[in-house]
Amino acid sequence: MTFFIYFCYMKIRSFFYFLSSVLIGITILTSCGRDNTISETKKADSTSQNTPEELKQLTAQLLEQPDNADLYHKRAKYYFDKRKYNESFGDMTKALKIDSSKAEYFITLSDLYFVTNRTGDAKIALEKCISLDSKNVDAMLKLAELYLYVRKNEQSMKYINMALKVNQYNAKAYFMKGMNYKELKDTAKAISSMQTAVEQDQQFYNAYIQLGILCAAQKNPLAIQYYKNALRINGNSTEAWYNLGKCYQDMAQWTNALETYSNLIQIDPSNKNAHYNSGVIQLVNFKKYDLAISHFTEAIHIAPKYVQAYYGRGVCYQSKGDVKQAAIDFQACLDIDPKFEPAQIALKELRL
Repeated sequence: MTFFIYFCYMKIRSFFYFLSSVLIGITILTSCGRDNTISETKKADSTSQNTPEELKQLTAQLLEQPDNADLYHKRAKYYFDKRKYNESFGDMTKALKIDSSKAEYFITLSDLYFVTNRTGDAKIALEKCISLDSKNVDAMLKLAELYLYVRKNEQSMKYINMALKVNQYNAKAYFMKGMNYKELKDTAKAISSMQTAVEQDQQFYNAYIQLGILCAAQKNPLAIQYYKNALRINGNSTEAWYNLGKCYQDMAQWTNALETYSNLIQIDPSNKNAHYNSGVIQLVNFKKYDLAISHFTEAIHIAPKYVQAYYGRGVCYQSKGDVKQAAIDFQACLDIDPKFEPAQIALKELRL
């Protein structure tokens, strides 16, 4: 009897030990789960704090309206602008799954394909857009641009003319026509088309730049005014300032060229070509060797392997009678490019 009681006592005690262990384990797991939840919430809060307000609002709206294709499209365009192309593709897939009847969706999809170098898919998306909206000028001109990009000018012109039938005053269509003529080496028609583009839109920066390039190639002084018009639209354009300076330089308007390059250097101090060209003018046209040396030196600081800048500086030192420093610069040219013939000749002359 005593043994039986003892046996029962041990069984009951073992059960309570087991029950206690289970309760402790549940407490620990519950505690860990709560800690993990808190941790995840903090992480989400932290992410939320770093999320731009516009994206927060779009995401919140989508949580309330998960079947709203326009919201997915809007967020896809947001991601596209931020160069988050994978996220943009994801939202476009959802938008098109909900509603594949909207032409504008295929415009966005084509832009995504184009920037990710899927030009064939971009073409298909644009053709789908036009099948949904036969008067979609935007899609027509994007197709024209796509064909120009792959140098299929005939097809490009076809879509440009389609766009002009819908809107004969479309400045971009005339610009695209001008780019095709430029590609085809028909400068007269290229200039004419670009002029029509700026007649339709007097703020068309790219058309003014192209007109400047086309006229400058012909040594036509009108190039100067076209570049000035581009600068009227964008006064900080390093492209327009440089092209204007080079135009003055090519037309032997040395002072205007130097002033223009100086303006460019104020906007973009690291513009190596503006420094180099200024050095050339000071060296060749004004014989101001120290000023030329300072420009060549700056160009070298910006681009340490700028062979022509070393050579220009070497010529300056040679002209000043500093043969030793000239030889150092000419040798630097050959260290960078052993086949740079002007430096080879200059070194031979110094050693005679």
